[in-house]
Amino acid sequence: MKISKFSSMLRLNSQATIFAFLAFIATNAHGQTLKGVNAEGKTITIDSTLVETKNKEKPTKWIPTVSDVKPPLLLFQGFTLSVDLLGAGMRAVSDYGNLEAALRLNLKNTYFPIAEAGYANCDIIDDNTSVHYQTKAPYMRIGFDYNILKDKYQDNRLFTGLRYGISKFSYDMAGPTMTDPIWGGSSDFDLTGIDCTSHWLEVCFGCQVKIWGSFHMGWSIRFKRELSSTNNDYAKPYYIPGYGTTVNSSCWGGTYNLIFDLNWGKKPKRK
Repeated sequence: MKISKFSSMLRLNSQATIFAFLAFIATNAHGQTLKGVNAEGKTITIDSTLVETKNKEKPTKWIPTVSDVKPPLLLFQGFTLSVDLLGAGMRAVSDYGNLEAALRLNLKNTYFPIAEAGYANCDIIDDNTSVHYQTKAPYMRIGFDYNILKDKYQDNRLFTGLRYGISKFSYDMAGPTMTDPIWGGSSDFDLTGIDCTSHWLEVCFGCQVKIWGSFHMGWSIRFKRELSSTNNDYAKPYYIPGYGTTVNSSCWGGTYNLIFDLNWGKKPKRK
């Protein structure tokens, strides 16, 4: 009875040893068919690829994050159309003002070439000299804006930019009767249809904020510097359409815009 019990234990140990040995070989051999003999004397076959497949972990699904999403490669990503409400308001309540619209292109939400065009008028009488000045004419500016915000893909933008402006116009000046201090006598001061062409530069700073859907509001402040104007033997223009008054060689201006922004640039996905 002891011999029988000992034989059973020996048989079990031998069977465990053989299977452990075969499993070890199977896991270290790729694409091989292994044969062995079990404790009962029967021949068995083990395919190592089955062992590898069973033990191999299943790949997990890759989910992209914000850092994995690259910016779009498209150069042209939309445009904006805008009108200046400030100039229109000044035209209604003061001696001068303008109607102005602008088209701005969107290049990678960073660079914005822009063209501005308008029609300005001035009808003013100087309180000190009583000289009456009148002009009305179109003007145009071209330039670019640069979005200085770090996040280029948000709806709001902060700009700095540069403009070149030009206006070809004519103006009238009339005043009280003038007396010649040397030769005596008097004559009327009345000049009409004086032709002039003016050029200037503007340095701009402004912003654009989303209001609803594709509609935005924005403003800009501008430092303007006159480059040149047509010389005239009689008088320098008091007001240049699109530029402003010429009391000094430079002046300040501004806009307050209603903007329609059509932007089809792809935006990164957010969590």
